[in-house]
Amino acid sequence: MKNIVKQFVIISAFLVIVKSNAQQDPLYTQYYNNFSLINPAYSGSHGLFTATANIRSQWAGEAGSPETQTLSIHGATGKNVGLGLSIVNDKVYVLKETDIYADFSYSIYPNENSTLAFGLKVGGSFLDVNLLELGVQNDDLFSENISEFNPNMGAGIFYYTNRFFASISTVNILKNKHYDKNSSVVSSASDEMIFYISSGYVFNLNDSFKLRPSFMMRAVNSSPLSTDISASILWLDKLEFGISHRIDESVSTLFQLRLTNNLKVGYTYDAITNNLSNYSNGSHEFSIILNLGKNKNNHKRQPPLYWMKKKNSEEILLIE
Repeated sequence: MKNIVKQFVIISAFLVIVKSNAQQDPLYTQYYNNFSLINPAYSGSHGLFTATANIRSQWAGEAGSPETQTLSIHGATGKNVGLGLSIVNDKVYVLKETDIYADFSYSIYPNENSTLAFGLKVGGSFLDVNLLELGVQNDDLFSENISEFNPNMGAGIFYYTNRFFASISTVNILKNKHYDKNSSVVSSASDEMIFYISSGYVFNLNDSFKLRPSFMMRAVNSSPLSTDISASILWLDKLEFGISHRIDESVSTLFQLRLTNNLKVGYTYDAITNNLSNYSNGSHEFSIILNLGKNKNNHKRQPPLYWMKKKNSEEILLIE
């Protein structure tokens, strides 16, 4: 009986995704490791190229539960210009979507301690839905599979100093419609614009520890506002541990470890706090972050939640 209930929950969640006019993109607890996906203006802010691989398994242990794999790279190509590329593969039950986007950013410098960057994201999504696998009979909506490509774009503004950042951005500007059947059952699904607002700060507690609070708000038409509130402790620029709360949804533990100056790994576990907790073992998220090359532009301003050290041990605070 419990397995039947689980399958019902998964199928119901899938139907909400494909039939709703407020479909959402994948959520990340480690959004600071995927910030260029959220805001293209972030691309190039490190002053060097950074590659990030991320794997997220949501509702772990349940057949057909959401799984997301992400690969992104971004970096500075001059004093003012940043470029980036991202590939996101998202799968839930019989739906598979692969997003490919290129990012462009241009930075200006209001003063010697701050940077204001503007970004543009251009690309699209390959959508495949195996509706026949559901085995639904006598329903035109499920009579054939869906396979299509939808172009889209996003934009953002990113302001930062060495200790503070503020970000506002949007994706899915074109609000593409996925399908519209001309039959006795008319149905459609589309990507609504998603708006992100985020900010954070770094406090020096002493020579060894730093406190790094931040928040992320995510708004999309016809869906509840999603808000992440996070706080972490950074020890000796080597180890980070903390907690994050997605209001009315989950509580997460955060962990990141710098193995070398250019290599960092991260792990997050999400414990669901709403009614789905009865049918889920939580969510797992893994990240590998690799810095490529050197900071040729000698940036003095770098965002404050990604961290590394220079060879001369001079501290740099960034955001990933």
